[in-house]
Amino acid sequence: MDFLPDLPAIVAGHGHAVLLSADGELAHLTPGRVAKQLAGAIPLVVHGPATLKRLGNPAIAVLDILELFAFVCPAQSLAPTAAGLARFLEVPVPATQEDAAAALAGYAEALLAKLSLGRDVPANRDAPGLAAAMGQAGWGWAPYVLAALHAPAARADGMALRLWKRLPRWEAEAPRPPASTFPIAPAQARARLATLLGESAEQRPAQSDYAAAATTAFLPRAAEGNPHLIIAEAGTGTGKTLGYLAPASLWAEMNAGPVWISTFTRHLQRQIESEAARLGPLEGDRARVVLRKGRENYLCLLNYQDAVESKRGIIPLGLISRWATASSDGDLMGGDLPGWFAELFGHMFLASIADKRGECIHAACEHYTRCTIEHVVRKARMADLVIANHALVMAQAVWGGLDDEYVPSRYVFDEGHHIFDAADSAFSIELSGTQLAELRRWLLGAEGTRSRAKALAQRFEDLTAVDESLIRHLDAALLAAKALPAPGWSARLAADLAGLQHTAANPSELFLQSLRLQARARAQDAELTGPMPVEVELFPIEDEIIESGAKLARALEKLRAPLAALRERFLDRLETEAETLDEPTRLRLEGAARSLKRRAIDPLAAWKRILDSLPTAAPTPGMRPEKIHFLRLEREQGQDRDIALLTHLLDPTEAFIETIAAPAHGMLITSATLRDGVDN
Repeated sequence: MDFLPDLPAIVAGHGHAVLLSADGELAHLTPGRVAKQLAGAIPLVVHGPATLKRLGNPAIAVLDILELFAFVCPAQSLAPTAAGLARFLEVPVPATQEDAAAALAGYAEALLAKLSLGRDVPANRDAPGLAAAMGQAGWGWAPYVLAALHAPAARADGMALRLWKRLPRWEAEAPRPPASTFPIAPAQARARLATLLGESAEQRPAQSDYAAAATTAFLPRAAEGNPHLIIAEAGTGTGKTLGYLAPASLWAEMNAGPVWISTFTRHLQRQIESEAARLGPLEGDRARVVLRKGRENYLCLLNYQDAVESKRGIIPLGLISRWATASSDGDLMGGDLPGWFAELFGHMFLASIADKRGECIHAACEHYTRCTIEHVVRKARMADLVIANHALVMAQAVWGGLDDEYVPSRYVFDEGHHIFDAADSAFSIELSGTQLAELRRWLLGAEGTRSRAKALAQRFEDLTAVDESLIRHLDAALLAAKALPAPGWSARLAADLAGLQHTAANPSELFLQSLRLQARARAQDAELTGPMPVEVELFPIEDEIIESGAKLARALEKLRAPLAALRERFLDRLETEAETLDEPTRLRLEGAARSLKRRAIDPLAAWKRILDSLPTAAPTPGMRPEKIHFLRLEREQGQDRDIALLTHLLDPTEAFIETIAAPAHGMLITSATLRDGVDN
């Protein structure tokens, strides 16, 4: 059955295009002639934005087969070309642009036939109402999709967009018991590796030796603070990924505990995930391997709901609704959402529905029990292997846990040559206008903007209402937060005179302005006219910075103290009311205490330490300093936009050892290019 009428099709190259008319005639055209030749007809294309760009961005409507693919095959991907569609549909790949243009209609028909065949499966129950709603928003595929679903008269159903009503809820589970510490024998690791490789695999003695050597990282720890640490170089072709997956997976199975595998690049994370699939699934619902990423990578149901209710971007929201119900993890940025989705609808669209730094309200959110991030967190708690990046793993260790209090005891750091850079970032301190302003926004809310960011008083209203002392602490903190940069601070920073009175009254802005003046004074004139950030040494330091820094330090302590008192009262409630607190309230208190510490108390304490040290932190000439202090002036379109005071450790691996390695029981650091200090 054909669902499409005869439609034109376009395949655009660089400087030319092939147009197949609805009558089946092929024409080779220059980009500028295509729109005129179409005469208002809507053509089939693959990757509309790229096609239109090659045509000179004419004002024409197109039917992008990638959009149809995203609707019919959610959470699947393919190369965004005619050849990619052909391979997915398992049909001959077109050899020429003419062949591709002639094949597009067949690809679309095949996708519609696939949808029609599965129209009665549960996943397509809401598809007619969703397609009709997208059609009302101007989606050109809607009538053909409805025909394939045998529902040409379907009405738009707003409920079909309410993804937050359909995703499954997670169930609270008891914490996992501490892992055992049974060792892995080298022979066991070799045997597991052979099983993973299969009988027909090429024999690589170096890979087997590597797997055997890696078992040292999984021996029982003999003394506190003295982990089994092995540094292993494995050159390209050794097969190190399976080499460490063999002992890691065995240890996790034998000891009922997770091994965290950390990488620097996203590509390697996916490679490890693919290789780990050889282990096969576990019985029941427990996932063997879970990929953990930063919260900003995942779909936020509250942001998605805001977008739906404001009727912004109904077409991409409809496709996201289809994807999210089929997705394995809700990862918008590199998961099973096709990478070209952002090219079709814009990276800003995806950013608008992802979790945002500081905005998550955790257990206070009405969608908390369906939250995509919380699903991943809970899957990771029970997994054998957790794959993450260096930044996330180090943040977890610094904070004593990420979304819970769990810190792993066994690590594998692949791409170990990047540990220095990752540690440098994790253990550095940045005091900038942006950081200070973000904290103010987290505490006081959006302050007149259209953002949904709520003030702390709103987020904690139900927790503080039970105790007048809590309200006093909260009020004191919110009053002290006025010392942080107010809205418009960046524009005032860039002005030499404008806003001077306001700046003088605000200790944060006064300090930022003093940093800016020193940065500009110490920079080269050519740097101040260029587009790149300007970096200068902090020392020798101007008196104005020390004076304004002392004033800011006092203001930050006035903010930190009531927030710390508020957190202590939340923790007291968790202890004294443990037998009477219901589960939602307990989760709210735990989340509130955790977010107060990470978002406010810890940063405020770190900033105050920097400010307090300014009078005495100047390095002695000729001596090796422990820390490096410098200023970075951010510029945009010829204007100063932000200024930061940064403190980095000269050797951040010392902090890595103290914070991550020493508390661990075992750690493997590996890379294709890795040497110690004596070139071994």
